[in-house]
Amino acid sequence: MSSAAPPTPDEDSGDATKLTANDLTKKATRACTECHKAKCKCIFSSKQPKNQSKCDRCFRLHKVCVPHVSRQGKRKNANVKSDPAATSGSLGDGNFGGYYGGTPNTNQHRSGDMVQNLQSELNTLFRLGQISASSRNDVISSAFHVGSFAPGSIGGDNHCPECVRNWGQSNANSSASSCHNVVPSLPSSYHHGAHPTDNPLSSLLQNQTELSGVHETSLISTRQGAILTPSPVPARGYAKSTIHSTTRHTLLRQTEATHTAMNDPLSSMSIPLREWMQGALDSTGLGVSSHNAPITPQYLACCLRIAHSLSRQISEAEEGSNELLRSLPSDVADWAEFVTVTLKPEESVASSGGLDFGINPSTHAPPADSELHVMEALLESICEEDEMDSAACQNICFHNVDSAEISVDICARIDDDTIDDHSSWEKRQRIYSLAWVFCELFSGGRFPEGIAAQDSPRHPVAGFKRFDFASMVKLDEDEDEDYDSSTRKKPPKPQASLNSSIESLKQMGLPYPLCDLLYNMLDCINGDLSGNDSYKEMSDVTADLQLMIDKPSLFLHDLDVVTLSSSGLQLNDNLFMRDAELASLKHAYLRSISGSSELAIISGVSGTGKTHLAFQLGSHITSNGGIFLTVKFNQLKQANPISDIISAFDDYCNIFMSMTDWNGVKSMASQLQDALGRDAHLLIKLIPKLSEILDCDTTDIAPNYDCAHGQEKILYLLIRFVEVMSDCSKASLTLFLDDLQWADAFALSVLQHMIMMPNEDKRFFFLGCCRADEIDDHHLFKGMLEKFLDNGIPLTMIQLECMSKEKMQKMVSTLLHLSPRSVKGLSDIIYHKTKGNPLFVSRLLKSMNRDGLLNLSLSRRRWVWDENLIKSIELPTDVAAFFSRIISRLSPEVQAALQVLSCFGSVESFELLILEAKLGLEVVKPLEFAVDEGFVNKSDNKFRFSHDKIQEAAYVMVPLEHRCLEHLEYGLCLIDVSVEKGNDCLLFTALGQVNLAGPSVVTDVTKSTEIAQHNLVAGKRAIGMSEFSCASRFFKSGISFLRENHWRDHYSLSLELFGLAAKCSLVLGDFTFLASMSQEIEKHAHCLDDKLDNLFVVMSSLANSSKVSDSVQLGLSLLTQLGCGLPTTYSRDGTMSLIKQTQKDLSTMSDSNLLNYKRMTDRRHIMAMKCLAKLEFPTLQVSPELQPLVNLKMVKMTIDHGMCDSSPVGFAYFASMLARCGEMRAGYRFAKLAKALLGQFGLKESIAGDVIFTTTEVISFFEPLHTVNEYRIQGEAAALAAGDVDYACLIRLSFCGTILRTGLDLLSVKDVFAQALRYMKRRNHLTSYYYLMPSYHSVFELLGETVSEPLTEDQLTNRHQVVIFHYQKMFLSLLLNIYDDMKRHGEIFFELRMSSWLLILSNVGHEFFGGLVAFRIYRETGNTLWLDRGKQCKSSVQLWAEQGSRWNFEHQLFLLEAEEYYCCSDYIHAQGAYNNAIQSARAHKFINDEALACELAGYFYLSAGRTTESLEHLRWAHEKYAQWGACVKVIKILDFVQEAFGDVPISSSLKTTSLNDGQDSRKRK
Repeated sequence: MSSAAPPTPDEDSGDATKLTANDLTKKATRACTECHKAKCKCIFSSKQPKNQSKCDRCFRLHKVCVPHVSRQGKRKNANVKSDPAATSGSLGDGNFGGYYGGTPNTNQHRSGDMVQNLQSELNTLFRLGQISASSRNDVISSAFHVGSFAPGSIGGDNHCPECVRNWGQSNANSSASSCHNVVPSLPSSYHHGAHPTDNPLSSLLQNQTELSGVHETSLISTRQGAILTPSPVPARGYAKSTIHSTTRHTLLRQTEATHTAMNDPLSSMSIPLREWMQGALDSTGLGVSSHNAPITPQYLACCLRIAHSLSRQISEAEEGSNELLRSLPSDVADWAEFVTVTLKPEESVASSGGLDFGINPSTHAPPADSELHVMEALLESICEEDEMDSAACQNICFHNVDSAEISVDICARIDDDTIDDHSSWEKRQRIYSLAWVFCELFSGGRFPEGIAAQDSPRHPVAGFKRFDFASMVKLDEDEDEDYDSSTRKKPPKPQASLNSSIESLKQMGLPYPLCDLLYNMLDCINGDLSGNDSYKEMSDVTADLQLMIDKPSLFLHDLDVVTLSSSGLQLNDNLFMRDAELASLKHAYLRSISGSSELAIISGVSGTGKTHLAFQLGSHITSNGGIFLTVKFNQLKQANPISDIISAFDDYCNIFMSMTDWNGVKSMASQLQDALGRDAHLLIKLIPKLSEILDCDTTDIAPNYDCAHGQEKILYLLIRFVEVMSDCSKASLTLFLDDLQWADAFALSVLQHMIMMPNEDKRFFFLGCCRADEIDDHHLFKGMLEKFLDNGIPLTMIQLECMSKEKMQKMVSTLLHLSPRSVKGLSDIIYHKTKGNPLFVSRLLKSMNRDGLLNLSLSRRRWVWDENLIKSIELPTDVAAFFSRIISRLSPEVQAALQVLSCFGSVESFELLILEAKLGLEVVKPLEFAVDEGFVNKSDNKFRFSHDKIQEAAYVMVPLEHRCLEHLEYGLCLIDVSVEKGNDCLLFTALGQVNLAGPSVVTDVTKSTEIAQHNLVAGKRAIGMSEFSCASRFFKSGISFLRENHWRDHYSLSLELFGLAAKCSLVLGDFTFLASMSQEIEKHAHCLDDKLDNLFVVMSSLANSSKVSDSVQLGLSLLTQLGCGLPTTYSRDGTMSLIKQTQKDLSTMSDSNLLNYKRMTDRRHIMAMKCLAKLEFPTLQVSPELQPLVNLKMVKMTIDHGMCDSSPVGFAYFASMLARCGEMRAGYRFAKLAKALLGQFGLKESIAGDVIFTTTEVISFFEPLHTVNEYRIQGEAAALAAGDVDYACLIRLSFCGTILRTGLDLLSVKDVFAQALRYMKRRNHLTSYYYLMPSYHSVFELLGETVSEPLTEDQLTNRHQVVIFHYQKMFLSLLLNIYDDMKRHGEIFFELRMSSWLLILSNVGHEFFGGLVAFRIYRETGNTLWLDRGKQCKSSVQLWAEQGSRWNFEHQLFLLEAEEYYCCSDYIHAQGAYNNAIQSARAHKFINDEALACELAGYFYLSAGRTTESLEHLRWAHEKYAQWGACVKVIKILDFVQEAFGDVPISSSLKTTSLNDGQDSRKRK
């Protein structure tokens, strides 16, 4: 089959590639595309280069100069022919067939005109050299095949028989000859041998036609290849021909897609905006005919993404160069024509290989970029502007929008060098133009109801009337001085149709915020006449659209005007925007419940939202199954003995019982009873709900007023309670303490002990809030934080500041659901008035809403305000003053009720009812109203201010001269009822009010005395609860109400108040106040008996304040006054005589008789026993020779006058003294008797720790050391239960010394020591701390590690610590075989150590290692002094081994004997003694002493010349040291063996086997 192909460049005329003068002259009379838009003719300046083929405008704008082809009149004349000169090789006059539902002839001519004009212009561009011949032929062929394969063409005479056969006989309605009219005009490459889809442009056009919904296609495989076969059935929504529906955007897409599809067939698809609108609406069931159908949320979301992309594109262009802005569409152009939407590829399409464009990259190269621009410009001027038909297709998801953009490459704006693209007027023009695109976009291209479509043939949304930019004048001329305002007219007033058009959008269901955005974009064109909210910057439009996309619930959706009109402005939890701080707290919480306890502190000035942030975390914790307890400290410091922090544990019991079944409650009750013991009643008085768990009655238990360690005892019981509760509860516990700056010392002490207690799966988190500006360097809380840091407690600090202007603007924007731009003026005013204080801000906004300054507009569905009116309102700068102003606007009844509540801070409902009945006030009902208004919170029938600033504001409103009177009046009313009903809690509350009033307002002397008496009663009740801080406040207040001559008129009351106040001061450590109370008692007491308690308190205070000598002297003086004085002269022989006499007196009494002995009744004798017990330990420090006389006096008085609470102390020290004097068995007997007496009399606070420590030391000499630590564990718990921290630390010290002596592996010993040191430091017991520190250093040295905290002799505070320091240095030098250091420290040790009448476990190490050192120095020096010292040490160990425990001391005795034999050169006996020591240490599991015995034996055999035995014993020593973990010692032995024996076969085994085995052993242990 022959055909005539389109002309090639060679076949064309000779001037095809170069313009002549005539061509320029002709072009001067016509307009190119750019000039046509500017409504002017092309101008070709003579100044242009000779080869210039562009007009001046295109040259200046860097545009392709393409002739404009007018389409006016083409539709009237369907038979217009192309110019023969311009259509050489044209497609001819082929019939393109009809279309379904249309007029065939009209459509044929329209399609023919389009293709002919396209071919004509392509030939012109080819002659101008702007495109190649292949590109021209491809575009012509593509356009031809789009028309020839139209659905209506199968009924025409366009196809050959083979085409018909390929499509199917059932569809063949034309003869074969009809195909020849068209096919001969095709390029030869498009015959059946080469399918049209081989051409990239053609295939793209056909495929795009298919995707646009023109017709469906199918691929039929034939021998010639894949053929694109049209279906005779029109696609859904199809109504027009292919050429009609394939607009300039379709052809433009083909040329662009060709370039990208060659490399990425799965690239995103770009389609025109209006085509996308049609497809998106069709896919949702809507169309342009659905005038009143609401816009769907899915369509709206896509439109928002498109609008945001367009505004962002222009905004970025405005931030760039003017050249980029000049590429934007002109102000008179229909911008929607140039908008394309990019769709993301479907996953299903991508997975199947994407859309089949039929492209073979190897045979068809894409057009060059320059040619693409040329063809784009050509298609812009030629293709029809008719609407795109429905593009819905099963392979296209129109809602999968990626982005959108304005096709700036085919658009140009007015060329006017006088226009500043960055001027305010030009920016508004762009906003205004884009607004019309948005209106069309969001409305879906539908005409508003009642507006005819023909009113605006150019714009689908005809109801929107646009202003003519050409007739506008820039009103804000001051922004651009070069602008000539005379060239334009002033604009008319805003048209009424603008409002009606926006209303029509609202009727379509568009959200009001979006309609406001469109209105403000359109309104911006009015310049100075526009509203305050009109846009001036495109970036603001972009930002607002982004907010609508990101947070539609805040900035897109309509407000619930029905709810807000009744409830008013609502403040939500996220108002203050503390997301980062909340995240930090959540992380700290997670760390705490999964590891060690952690403390988080939120600090900041008042009103910054600290409590609000804490409760946000609390909501998170409770929602995840945790327990969140709240403690609120009061600024008025009410005298309530039940501390707020303890009341939280009462709530804990309630929560636990509600979350646990009965079996779980019973299990916890059993554990609590074991942990608290007989002291459970003390805790039940503080935590009433605990009685429901333990089922215990405490009414008959009398309080103990002599509790010297009461505070520590309650702390211990609380810690034990919390430990048991946490073990039994599966939920994590968070304790929130609000307003820590007002916390009392006891509450802070509880917090400190809870945080520092050992945390093994306790799952605790502690959260606190405080005002940083009210905590100075001397505040207790500040000191507690420093202690936490010193002890390595994890601490998270959150500092909250007042909001900045930016945060304020964002907060107001979130609250009012308006963009930050819209609320900037309002937020600036609020910031100026509040300085960014969140509390002030929130209350001010609610006040503005209440006062009508901030209103809800029902018609606009948004918040509105008058900035000028708000500015004119004068507000106080202080938050409290502002609240006072708000409260003053309330009714008088509510004001009075708030003032009453402010005097209490928090109060129970029944207490308010008493006031109502007594005073005739109405309080409860007005407070209920205050709760509704947010001033007061009510929980469990308890009223409390929602913020302390509100309480402060209400309290300030009470006249200063009336405050004390009102406190007194309220207190006296409650006191009367509390006395009648016997209600202690009510008594505490009443006295809190009376004491706040003070004695100055009480004019009646009798009434003042009664108040003092009530304070005495309340103080005793508080002591019964072990709440000494509160008791001390009651006693001090009671003393303040005593009148002049009270010692004369009310002696008993005065004596009791002063005496109990002094005792509380002793417990609290307030020694200054104690001294003043004691002086008053000493001055006014009538007799010695009235002074006794006070003298004992002073004696105890001196001992506790490190004035030990003064304490001893006062105690001796008091004993003399009591007639129980001690001898003034004493000697050792005299003391020994008294010991034997006392032992003889007791020998006739059995243990049973002593346990059932008579009780001491004389008050002076009991006081003397208390003084003697208090002198036992201090005399050891200041006068050791006096100590046995004190002890013997106690035992003698017990024998003569009977047993008392202090008697167990006397027997415990007597047991230790007997054992030290060699009466080991007798000492063991009385040690067990003392423990039995302690159990019989109860764990008395002042003696329990002392008795347990002393008796356990004695028992350690009779029972294996590996087992006695169980007694110490029990003893420490008992001491803590009694509140005796001093002896608890001493018992822990003895525990550490025992595990070091028993040979526990050194890594474990290090961990135990470290824990003990932290414990002592937290308890501030530095005496025990420095006793233990030298041993801790020795362990580090043996492990080969460096200690982090060095210790020097200058840090030590007493002689005993110095002795221990040099003993440890001597011990370490002995093990490491450093003779010079060993000798130097040994000399100091023996010179400083003091003889003692008491036997303690540290004596064992002193005697054993002291003896080894002495024998070694004697061998080196020959000085007999050292030999005598060694023998003396051996004698002590021999006594313990013979009368005490052979398990503990036998191997030590053998080793000392071996060393002594070695010194005397008795090698035979020495050899046997060494072997016995090794075997005994091995049998009794003292691995450390076994290693030492092997080592010393090795040295002994080496000196005797027996190298084999020496090497064998050194090998054993090496192995045992490795098992013990003494790495440094292992290395020392290796070095010695290599030096002494050279290269021996077993040295390698020592190095590789024993050391590794030892390390592995430590790891396993």
